[in-house]
Amino acid sequence: MQRRFRFSNTVHIFVITLLVGLAGCASTGPTDNPLRRSLTWFSYLGGDDLRTTCQPGSPERYRFVYNARAEEQIRTYDIIVGPSGTGRLESHVLTNADLDRLSVVDPLRPWRGEESEVTVGAAEINALRSALAASGFDQPAPRGTFLRSDDFYWIVSACRDGAFRFNAYRRDMPSFEAIRFDAPLFAMDPLTRQVAVNPPRELNLAPFLSAQQKSRLAPGVHGSPPWQVQVGENGLKTGLFD
Repeated sequence: MQRRFRFSNTVHIFVITLLVGLAGCASTGPTDNPLRRSLTWFSYLGGDDLRTTCQPGSPERYRFVYNARAEEQIRTYDIIVGPSGTGRLESHVLTNADLDRLSVVDPLRPWRGEESEVTVGAAEINALRSALAASGFDQPAPRGTFLRSDDFYWIVSACRDGAFRFNAYRRDMPSFEAIRFDAPLFAMDPLTRQVAVNPPRELNLAPFLSAQQKSRLAPGVHGSPPWQVQVGENGLKTGLFD
């Protein structure tokens, strides 16, 4: 029989416990190291490393994060476009940790998730650009919106023509229904065939503070309480929430 621990046991509970300290840890990009991922997760979500390196002459880069209820599934996609118009896609899928995959050689293997790197053709990159435009990516980000880990949402950040751009789409917002970039993104990712996408669904979420308290007090539940981030003007808000 397989023994499964929630992904939150190694990432989310660590993030919640050390939230203040971790907020200052800067992401340097995608990683399969669960400890490093924990330390830099909020920075990665906000695209901080893309923002820092984005300047005239910088390569075109995209980051997509699909939070499909974090304890169930998170999918990340990082794309860098070369001078020829082709790109390199690095994708990761994080799900419940399977302890049957523990090994002496790689004791963190159950929490690394699945990873893939592939070359993406220029036609696929162009299709993704068009899908992003059709999804309203260039519209202002929904400033002040809270994104909960126990909900469904997309976060997208990009460096294009030397300018950083950020947007977010939450399940209950009209912009989420207007998303068009998911289909071409899933199509170019080999992990889609390996780990099925967790589709969005209707949820009856308790108010955030109530959900946190209930999670802490629920008997026999060893995962962490839900966490949340808040959208700022062109990225995630840092410091105290509004």
